[in-house]
Amino acid sequence: MKMKPILPSLAALALSMLPAVALGQGGSSAYIDDRLSQISRSVADLQSRAEQLRRQNQQLQQQLDKMRTSYESRLERLEKGGAAKAPVPRPAQPHR
Repeated sequence: MKMKPILPSLAALALSMLPAVALGQGGSSAYIDDRLSQISRSVADLQSRAEQLRRQNQQLQQQLDKMRTSYESRLERLEKGGAAKAPVPRPAQPHR
C-alpha cells in the first residue's frame, strides 16, 4: 500500500510560517537558520521512522500471508478428510 508523502507538505507548511515567526523574533537571520535546521532534522527523522514502519509493516504482511496460506492448506486437508488418522492405541500388556 503506497502512502501519500505527507512529510514534504508538513515541511512546506513549517517553512511558510518562518517569516511570521522571525518577525516576532526581530527578524534574526540566525534564528531563521536555526529553526530551518531544526525543521530539516525533524523531517529527516520522521522520514526515517516512516521508512522503518513501512518495512515493519511489509514484514508483518508477509508473515500474515504465510500463516493464512498455512491455515487454508490445513483446513482444506481436514475438509477433504485427508487428515492422517492417528494409530489406534494398543491396550497395555500386563507385566509378567
